[in-house]
Amino acid sequence: MSGVDETIADLRDALSRLDGPARVPVLVRLGHELTRRYWRAGPGQPAALADLSAAVEAWDAAYRLLDAGDPARGQVAAQLGWLLAARHGAHGGDQQDRDTGLFVLGEALTFTNLPPALAAMARLSRGQLFLGRATEALSPAGARAGFRTGLPPSARTDAAEARRLFQEVLDGPPLSADVVAMTRTMLTIAESIQPLLDGDLARFDLNRIMEAMAAMQRMRHDGMPPMPWVPGDPLDYPVTVMHGEPPAPPRQATPAPASPARAASAPGVGSTQAPATPPPVDAESARGVAPTQTPAPAPPGDPVSARGGARRRLAALAGGPDQPVWEQARALLRAGHTAVAPADLDGFVGAAVHAVDADAGGGPVERGLDRLLSTVGLCLRQRRDGSGWGDGEDDAAFRAPAEHLVAAAGLVPPEHPAAVAVVEAVGGLLDDARPLSGVIDEIADTVSAYAARMPSRPPVVAALADLCHTVAALRDDAAPPPFAVAVPSDHPWHRVLSTAVAHARLAAAVRAGEPIDVDPALGPLAGVLDAVLRDDDAALRAALDAVPGPYPPRTAATLGAVRLKLGDLDAAIAALSPAVRDLDDDGLRGRGWWRLAEAYRRRGAAGDADRSRAAGSTALRCPGADRRRAARFAGWMLAEGRASEAFAALEHAAAAPDEPPDPLARDLLSVLVGVGVAPRAAAAPDVPSPAAVAAAVREIGATALLYLHPTDDARRTAGVLCLDAATDRLDLLANVPLTDPLGADDPALPAVLGRWTSGSLLVAASGGLDRLALAAVRGRDDRRLVQDVVLAHVSSGAEVIDLAGRSFAPVTAAPVFVVNPRGDRDPAMAEVMAVRRLFYPRSACLGRALEPVDGAGTPDDVRGRLPGASVVHLACGLRGTSLQLAGDGSLDAAAVRGAGGLAILTEGWAPALLDAGFAGVVGWQWQVPPQVAALALFMLHLHLVDRGEPPAAAVNAVQRWMLDPARDLPPFLTAGHLHTIATTDLTSPTLWAALAYRGR
Repeated sequence: MSGVDETIADLRDALSRLDGPARVPVLVRLGHELTRRYWRAGPGQPAALADLSAAVEAWDAAYRLLDAGDPARGQVAAQLGWLLAARHGAHGGDQQDRDTGLFVLGEALTFTNLPPALAAMARLSRGQLFLGRATEALSPAGARAGFRTGLPPSARTDAAEARRLFQEVLDGPPLSADVVAMTRTMLTIAESIQPLLDGDLARFDLNRIMEAMAAMQRMRHDGMPPMPWVPGDPLDYPVTVMHGEPPAPPRQATPAPASPARAASAPGVGSTQAPATPPPVDAESARGVAPTQTPAPAPPGDPVSARGGARRRLAALAGGPDQPVWEQARALLRAGHTAVAPADLDGFVGAAVHAVDADAGGGPVERGLDRLLSTVGLCLRQRRDGSGWGDGEDDAAFRAPAEHLVAAAGLVPPEHPAAVAVVEAVGGLLDDARPLSGVIDEIADTVSAYAARMPSRPPVVAALADLCHTVAALRDDAAPPPFAVAVPSDHPWHRVLSTAVAHARLAAAVRAGEPIDVDPALGPLAGVLDAVLRDDDAALRAALDAVPGPYPPRTAATLGAVRLKLGDLDAAIAALSPAVRDLDDDGLRGRGWWRLAEAYRRRGAAGDADRSRAAGSTALRCPGADRRRAARFAGWMLAEGRASEAFAALEHAAAAPDEPPDPLARDLLSVLVGVGVAPRAAAAPDVPSPAAVAAAVREIGATALLYLHPTDDARRTAGVLCLDAATDRLDLLANVPLTDPLGADDPALPAVLGRWTSGSLLVAASGGLDRLALAAVRGRDDRRLVQDVVLAHVSSGAEVIDLAGRSFAPVTAAPVFVVNPRGDRDPAMAEVMAVRRLFYPRSACLGRALEPVDGAGTPDDVRGRLPGASVVHLACGLRGTSLQLAGDGSLDAAAVRGAGGLAILTEGWAPALLDAGFAGVVGWQWQVPPQVAALALFMLHLHLVDRGEPPAAAVNAVQRWMLDPARDLPPFLTAGHLHTIATTDLTSPTLWAALAYRGR
């Protein structure tokens, strides 16, 4: 037995004695060793398949044990996806290998901590899988069906995605020469088959693709593997060791797939094998520039000649050699690509890009003009060659000229005469069908700022600047500014600017919730949008039937959501299921997965519960977090008794923002005009592991963290999920009827909470249950829960981790009182005076008081006192999360930062104060008589100062004191407090249970 065999045997033996997450490091090492043995046996060799499959199983097992937020998950997903791609391509694996490989590789690439070589491998493997799926359409059946009419859009989308991934590999960190050559060959193949996929046989270059396939065959013959493997030994988990320059692999190799040209006539080719390896393309391709069909003559080598060559070519094309170079560039751009012979345009592009790369020196203006010429040439050639522009799915090809334009704006001063040409070149970057979308979003701020500094702005410059303002406003979910077209009707940009104006007005109407004008020029989707806004189901069905197919993924996902709204569940699933896997729009992808989860759950066919759960779990990992949908998914998981999924969803929901209104209308608008009316999707929240949360619970000193959340939309039942601090265990304790302890004594909740008879509990109640009076739950011996257990509220486990890092200073260290700053709470002045004199003689006071104050209680006064304060007593108004301060001033608690210690509210409940930095907040879950609140807070300060109790215990002590009819009366109670005690039944839970504490 070899050393590798012995290691594998030892690792498998070790795995047999492990369970749960402890298996992950061993599985990672086993996966490495099995991959090593597969490689040595020879990729593509039948005898090696068993080792490859065993490696897939090991990496898959490790992947399933890792939480979505674990940094190691991305590296494990990349290794798993590469092996699945290898099995699919080199061993004729089935479609499931390909689909799963695409999924896990896509997930891997969302992780920013991937080593560069591993990220490159993931992109290349994913690109090969996409290209393999695209070439399936080039089988004989596909050829007969679609070469002259265009093949399915999904094939074009797959090829476009493959091109993007290959280009990202080339644009990324340097790799080995073999991997670069292979990637370039694959990029060439992906570009070469595009005319076939588009049904444009006139553009199909057979010679080019045959040259690429020949180069691939040569590399295979020389021992190039079907996938770039970057071997290494695992060091300490979770690190996956990668090296940029792989050693020479064995000479065994799988046969290269037939070229697409042969696939059209050779039976069976392209149906199961993923294409493999790629030949060098030109330098422009490596920079994200589409390769030319007619190679341009190489400009002279020295920098000065490079610039001169580019400008001589420009003068020949623009026909105005006596004009300044920027006017020539402007004239060429306005003339359009149809006015220039293809070979001449290619020659100009090559010379212009070479001049930029040569960096001919000179002043900033000269270098900026070099960039302007590159912008113009690349825009014209891209408009000539296409590459998907106008379908709303792929605008990456215009990124290179956009970058040149931004560079030009940074070099040419806005007061220079060439500045007009720089801004006007923006028009060349606009999508004629959707001018508010695409790369314009990436440069809008730069162009707006540049145009604003120009001393005078011609109409076209003003219009393009307004367009950029509109794009920025829509991106930031702000109302788009008024926008009109003031350029002559014969100007080349008049039509695209007019379209932009129409789209901006449509976006403004949707954002404001106003009716829209259905312009036939906007297409049939405008009718769907109009029906959604009017909530007219009959009109919506009719409008849907008028939308012609087939649909690209964004359109399919959005129309699937419309079908879900109408209750057409089968049609919704049929549209959503394939579309969400191909979407590159982060927000729409996440919403698509949520909608698919809902559709499966509502349909309820065999297996739909599992499909719904899988779709919801995927949605949790997508950018564009959604509080409402994540909370609803958590309820489903609680109802099904799935503790770990419920935990992840609850933590996700606690960190996610609320969904913007009318998401379906906004998604339709996004498909229609290319942009939405909501901010860009934020990254999915980081969900902590149960072990990390349990450690924080122990640090705080609590026994357990309880999650309470509704398990049905009607909120009639609630799930109780418990994270035990001692064992790190997550247990679903029960699904119980939801009753208010103030009004009824249902035995279900006491049966769950009665297991704790001492200590303290943290409670994360959500879905409207955060105002549930848990302290009043009546258990054994007719005792209330508050009499045995100290309760503290939190929003989530993530907040517990945050709070565990905060601490309380002694409350007497730096107390601050904010009292009656608006003159509407005069009784509070006497109450605060008594508290200050008895407990805090060296405190600061802001507002109006019966003694000298330290400030009027303005927002600045309060903000300046918060840092370093040990306790802040807020005897002021509270509206939502805003403190009502002196004059008309207010301070939003959610926006304050730098506070610490304890906050005490005399009215209301503002957990958002924890976001300001406080370690704890005392407040009121519902309103009680002012004199009762004053008495309770007097007793609270007594327990905090005289008895030195921490805040949670002090609140509990006050509640128990109020609940006890035989309560002791401190000797220094004021006459007013004694009157309240004598005339009020303080034992009523409607009074004492209103007092609540949130924090550590």
